[in-house]
Amino acid sequence: APYADKVEAKNIVANMGVPELRVIPTLAVLDGENVTRGEYTLEFMRGLRQPYIIKSAHLSGGVARVYDDKYHCFKYCINDTILPLGHEAHRISKQQLAEDLNLKYSKLGNEMQYDYIPPRVIFEEDILSNNRTSTDVTFWWLSNGHPVFVSEQCELPRNTGQQGFEMKRVFVNTDFRRLPIMFNRDVCDALPPKPATWNSQLEIMKRVGRTFPGEVVRVDVYGGGEEVWFSEFTFTTAGCWRRFTPALTDGLLYGLMKGEISSDVVTPTYVERMLNDKSWVVISTVDEGMRVASTMLRGEFPSPVDLCLEFKKFGNDEGGGGGGATRNTPFERCIRKARSVQKYQLRCIVSVANATRIRAFGMDGVGDEVSGIAACIGKEKRMP
Repeated sequence: APYADKVEAKNIVANMGVPELRVIPTLAVLDGENVTRGEYTLEFMRGLRQPYIIKSAHLSGGVARVYDDKYHCFKYCINDTILPLGHEAHRISKQQLAEDLNLKYSKLGNEMQYDYIPPRVIFEEDILSNNRTSTDVTFWWLSNGHPVFVSEQCELPRNTGQQGFEMKRVFVNTDFRRLPIMFNRDVCDALPPKPATWNSQLEIMKRVGRTFPGEVVRVDVYGGGEEVWFSEFTFTTAGCWRRFTPALTDGLLYGLMKGEISSDVVTPTYVERMLNDKSWVVISTVDEGMRVASTMLRGEFPSPVDLCLEFKKFGNDEGGGGGGATRNTPFERCIRKARSVQKYQLRCIVSVANATRIRAFGMDGVGDEVSGIAACIGKEKRMP
């Protein structure tokens, strides 16, 4: 729990002594008693060095910025109006703090690490508004201590009210080559410039990763300026209620975490090739007598799980004969078929009559000049 505590995490990182990693300065920390006893006053707010950020240490949300004598709560707020730093701004800010300090955040998404963090509010320097960085926070995913991939902001604000967490992002490997990963935001068409601090960030992550053997952790830093600034650790990104696309991304993190994949194997090139692989192909037919006549299912995927997730569109009806006590959904039947062809260079899964039946076959020696879909269709038409 201390690593998920936004106050304690900064102290932990400061004591790591990682060269070139700065910790965003903390200006003040308050708890519920400080707020209810009247210590959180307008004079207190005005007395802190601007610009600064207000956020709770024990949850995600309720983040506010104070700059140029203005107050603006901009992430998951009761009131997101930009206000002069006066009595109304103080009243709304105190209301937001009181709600956040009383919130049992661990109960919302079953993120139980937050149940062990004392409710506190941290006031810290706003390095984005203070021009110490030109980009919003960068997310580094580490698994079993190994930096795997990174999410970088890839667009500038479209309007003055747009915040960093609303902007498009792009995923890259540790060589800053684009990856086909999507999470909870849109992606940009173009890759942003590589930060001048990129190599420093990578070396920093290797050092920080030593603290987290056998874990998956996201390390949030600001690196769009001349220095790298630590923000926080995140262990349950988006509350774990969203998943990566492709799903193989989660599989890669899991395999590293469990030691099923060696970190010596997981080079930047390995990650790029794995996630861009298209050797799992699905095609579909209307019925047994009409080969490859449907386009309802057609695509190339990097893993059998990503391919078989396409069968979710047919629902969870059990079909294809049998079932009984064994679950027999289209997804699970697809996975079973995929196992039978995994040894081949190209794996073809055929959905017949909206997954009433599923066939599978494999091929080796398929050249790059022919797409996987074309190769699978060609063989399917020749099959008896």
